[in-house]
Amino acid sequence: ILEYGKIIGEFDEETGAYEEGAERVDLKNLLLNYVLEHPKSSVLFFPAGPLVPYVNHGKKANVKLTWSSKSWSNIEESQNTSPDLLSEVSSIDMMLELVATRNIKKGEEILLDYGDEWEKAWNDHVKNWKAVMKEITFSKSALSLNAIHHGAEKGIKPFPTSSEDPDDGVDDESVELMCHILYDEDKVERRRNQDGTRTKVYPWIPHAPDGEKRLKTDVAIRGVNRMGCTITERYGDETSGYKYLVSPHRVNAGPSVLVKNVPHDAIRYVDKAYMSPQHDRHVFRHTIRFPDEIFPTKWKDLDKGNKGKDEL
Repeated sequence: ILEYGKIIGEFDEETGAYEEGAERVDLKNLLLNYVLEHPKSSVLFFPAGPLVPYVNHGKKANVKLTWSSKSWSNIEESQNTSPDLLSEVSSIDMMLELVATRNIKKGEEILLDYGDEWEKAWNDHVKNWKAVMKEITFSKSALSLNAIHHGAEKGIKPFPTSSEDPDDGVDDESVELMCHILYDEDKVERRRNQDGTRTKVYPWIPHAPDGEKRLKTDVAIRGVNRMGCTITERYGDETSGYKYLVSPHRVNAGPSVLVKNVPHDAIRYVDKAYMSPQHDRHVFRHTIRFPDEIFPTKWKDLDKGNKGKDEL
């Protein structure tokens, strides 16, 4: 996604619409960091490679960008393709390489010159950041909350139940609790509620029914059978392992059910769409300057009146 916005106002769940007075606020492009851009081209180039996020900016750069010299990469043909047709060119024929400009010592930081525009934008961002932090408060992201509950910091912390105080920093508008739910429908219990009704309770199972591929509990973070859930009860401890009684948020209409013995590893926080801190309008976003000395003349189309930006 390149451009996005937020609607500021109250949402009416009954009508499925925002109340009168709600306002859409269009924000800056989201996908800009690590994207290559040339000021005379309408195309944004998104580099896809495992090392891209590990190359930082520095005016005393020790690497530079060059076009691939591989014989199976048809660079010449792509460089002679007009910008409006570049989306049809294979990524193999648009390969860039990072080449060391000097000997790099083991453990030395890899630095690439992102360009003067990027450096100025970053310095301005740092300069204004303290003032921004006085005006806004960021809620905790799913990543940080999961780190707390799954032992990445100070051991495992149990998830709170619906009757307990929520986690510090949790914003229900930003994150949602999700459970990897797979249960045995043939082993049902019935729990009597205070109003006299009964709720079906199923045991959680760590694998699919017979004949299907086994699912391990660590796939909870991969979205397999994942759905929103509410934790109603918790039992066990850090030594024996926490387990939970949860109420899945069912998509299809019907009576609610409970699933017991859901393991700690099968529960995760997930950022709601466009609500994580990276979507905030105050965070830093800026493209990397595509070096002019290697940028094809054929791609410089903005002088011809094209003002749009396409992503590749």
